[in-house]
Amino acid sequence: MKMVLVAVVMMAAAGGVGAQEASPQRALTAIEAMPRQQAIGEMSKWLDSSAKAGGKGYKKLIASLEEMLSEPTWDTHNEELFALAMEHAATAPCLSDNERLRPLMLLEVVRKNAPGTACHDIDYETLDGNRSKLSEIATPYTLIYFNDPECLSCAKVKMRLDTCTLLRNMVADSTLTVLGIYPYDNTREWKLEPFPGYVINGWDYKQEIEGEQSYDLMTMPLFYLVDREKRVILKNEASLNRVLKSLARLKGLEESSIEEKLDAVW
Repeated sequence: MKMVLVAVVMMAAAGGVGAQEASPQRALTAIEAMPRQQAIGEMSKWLDSSAKAGGKGYKKLIASLEEMLSEPTWDTHNEELFALAMEHAATAPCLSDNERLRPLMLLEVVRKNAPGTACHDIDYETLDGNRSKLSEIATPYTLIYFNDPECLSCAKVKMRLDTCTLLRNMVADSTLTVLGIYPYDNTREWKLEPFPGYVINGWDYKQEIEGEQSYDLMTMPLFYLVDREKRVILKNEASLNRVLKSLARLKGLEESSIEEKLDAVW
């Protein structure tokens, strides 16, 4: 029954019967409620169906998916499905060469530090002047906390980090390292900003994140969760709640494959 309902919603969202009663958001919500591999398969079918129905509806769908999937603060944010949608649009025969330019451009960003791949290394400096690298961290998981002392939302999230028992406990038992990274150049403000004691307070002293766009920071704060091999599990995650839920689901999977980890946090 669930699969039939999902199929009906997707048909309507793609422009079929009852389209006025459905929406891409309803269809996407239904897909994201599925297990990861099933969701990826259903997403592909939805995109294929919409492309066959014609360019106008397909263009509207791709524009909607770009907004819903790429925005870190949206509940529907999903980097894997965003990549799938842009890859589909970049080769869709119902679009003109000019219409495929934006998906092609976005793919460069989407594929950077993508879930399942090794992330770009980060050289950082701490307040005592010591320098180190993300790749040198040996714990099973590293939570990268991109932040800015001039960001009000960062201050609110940091207050939650101050009292977060799960993160403190995982750091204490050497399961997790929380690495704060300030990516900009106002080091005066960075040095004045107090941080929870269990969080490494780092600064991108090489300025590669901003200068070379090694990470696409759409908003602040943002979290990346990586495993021991520095493969990305969560990318561009704005919700600390989702981070905490993901860490709880990853318990006992420290030595599992990256696919198992991605399935667990879906």
